[in-house]
Amino acid sequence: KQPKTELQRLKRSGLAVVPEHRSRQPRSFPVAIPHDPNVHLIWRGVELGSTHRLSLERLVAKVTHIGHSASLVQVWLEREVAAEPTLEPRDGFASQRMRMPWPGRLDQLEQGANRRSWIAYRELKDKIKRAKTDLKTMKQPPRVPWAEFPDVVLLAEEREAKGHPDYAAAKSGGGAAAIRLVRALLHDDGMTAVRALIDSSSAIGSLGTPTLVSVHACERDGVNAIPMALARALSRALGIHYDEALVQTNVVAHTGADGYSRLARQAAFHGSVSKGTEYVIVDDFVGQGGTLANLRGWIAKQGGRVIGAVALAGRWYSTRLAPSKEQLHELEQKHGRRLEAWWKEHFGHAFDCLTHSEARYLARSPDVDTIRGRLAAVKQAGDRPGSGRSPRAQRRYIANLNARMRERFPTPPRRPMRPQPGRWQGYDRPRPVPSKGPPGSVFDPRVIVLAITGQRLPLSATLKVTAALRGLLMRECPVQPPPEWFSGHAPGGTPSALPHMAIIPLPFVGWRHADGRIMGLGLVLPDGQDPLEEVRCLGPVVRDQDTGLPRRYKLFDGRWLECELELEARERPPRSLDPDEWTGGRTGSRVWASATPVVLNRHFKGKDRWVQAAESIKEACRHIGLPRPSDVLLHPVSLVEGVPHARDFPRMTRKSDGGRRSHNHAVIVFDEPVRGPVLVGAGRFRGYGLCRPIRG
Repeated sequence: KQPKTELQRLKRSGLAVVPEHRSRQPRSFPVAIPHDPNVHLIWRGVELGSTHRLSLERLVAKVTHIGHSASLVQVWLEREVAAEPTLEPRDGFASQRMRMPWPGRLDQLEQGANRRSWIAYRELKDKIKRAKTDLKTMKQPPRVPWAEFPDVVLLAEEREAKGHPDYAAAKSGGGAAAIRLVRALLHDDGMTAVRALIDSSSAIGSLGTPTLVSVHACERDGVNAIPMALARALSRALGIHYDEALVQTNVVAHTGADGYSRLARQAAFHGSVSKGTEYVIVDDFVGQGGTLANLRGWIAKQGGRVIGAVALAGRWYSTRLAPSKEQLHELEQKHGRRLEAWWKEHFGHAFDCLTHSEARYLARSPDVDTIRGRLAAVKQAGDRPGSGRSPRAQRRYIANLNARMRERFPTPPRRPMRPQPGRWQGYDRPRPVPSKGPPGSVFDPRVIVLAITGQRLPLSATLKVTAALRGLLMRECPVQPPPEWFSGHAPGGTPSALPHMAIIPLPFVGWRHADGRIMGLGLVLPDGQDPLEEVRCLGPVVRDQDTGLPRRYKLFDGRWLECELELEARERPPRSLDPDEWTGGRTGSRVWASATPVVLNRHFKGKDRWVQAAESIKEACRHIGLPRPSDVLLHPVSLVEGVPHARDFPRMTRKSDGGRRSHNHAVIVFDEPVRGPVLVGAGRFRGYGLCRPIRG
């Protein structure tokens, strides 16, 4: 499409890259925007001197973005900050991680980003791969000497065929046009000549009726349909079999090409050949005869025998395929044995496998250098591999490349990596000061939250979900066997008598429109656990150690449980995934109601069985380090909105005898506020007995 105006012509010539003429297509960039646009980095107890303060002020004034260039920021220095920190450094396992610089970081980046060495290695490796691929494509089609091969039977003159109105359409793949062309040019004289060819072969020892095969020539505009149409017409007229299994595997584009192009671009064939079967090759046009020679060579190499060839049209001097001894002698006298040796190295056959027209064309060429140069030019123009090397030279070239690879890269260089995090600092919510906060249990109030995505899971599926997660944690723990605080088993395999990790559901309950679905799972660790031990066992499980990003896991039990979970690291997660909603925060709470039923330690009987059950729950509170409650109320319906009825939860079974344990919802009232998590009852490590603070 030609430009209509002068401006369009200028744009096409290069003016379009100027901003004034660039297209205004919408573009988007990833931008990280916090919920609160004002973010404070607080150093407590650090007093900067005037020199350091001035340097820091100059530094922050130059900061324009953090992370992506589109995440624009403005940074300044303040002496006093009234805001309370929402995250503070923590040595143990933390919900957030932030990168930090350290001595030797630049050297680590230099070693990791070995870009030049990696590019040189990949370029050399790709060069070897391309050279091997080129060597495979250099393999020339097979040929065999001609011996006493009969001349090609021509059915029509060249001008008669090319002057027919259907010739062009048939040449480019028109099946109907090819049929009309063959019907117009196939006369009785031609059929008589084909019968004579078959009869003469029978007279000299043919094994039987031959099989017809056609040249499926691949042209630039499509697959030539004339050979197939002619072969089918001869098959019907002569009553002999036509085999369509042999096909041409490359595009040579011989139509209208000169002699050097035909010699350089050899047709290759593929297909099954029956051993001992005799064949007659059918083509639309015979020029130099190279295509017929290659198809004959493929059939001969597979155990078949070609007794003749038929062409719809061609030049009269091209009907003779076998070169004469005089012609081969003339070719040798003019160009010497040097050309034949070069020819055999590049094309895989000697001069006695050339056709009559090919040998004549080479004999008329000025000299050997002209032949080699013209053939190389044709290959280079067609982007064909090996234009300057023979297969033998290509193998030497590959050997030299391999030697260079072994010398320069004895071992493959490490792949360049994106800047890897050197060191991390964990951050978590500020922990309440023990001396000022309400009393707590043996469980750490900093719950590790794993958010769930995928299938909606009801709260009644607590046992299924927690069991699936526990199996995953036990399998992924880098310390095997897992320690006692992690697995809940003593070194001998017996149940642990010490507090250990519990898994709790975090459901959407306690709100007006709560539906009771599980939105996440919480890992509750025993209070006072060694921070380094937490990181060693849980760090590699929930975070990728290279990138620091949360790892995603799939929970699946083969029937109905199918969901994914990963560490909750959002700045403002849903309220149900906020640990303060389950621990009571810094102030705690006096009243706690069960979100999952409390499993009783035994079955109570008698008129006062509910009083006994309430007393057992009070003792369970003391067992986890909480004060003894002043009152416990039991009911099958929870006080928390959205929690299912107690009967909707599957019962737990005793490991000793398989007996079913009874459970019920409970409201626990303390004389003073206590801090959670409050997990009571026999199922507290498996998600049952989870209580939620009730305020108001």
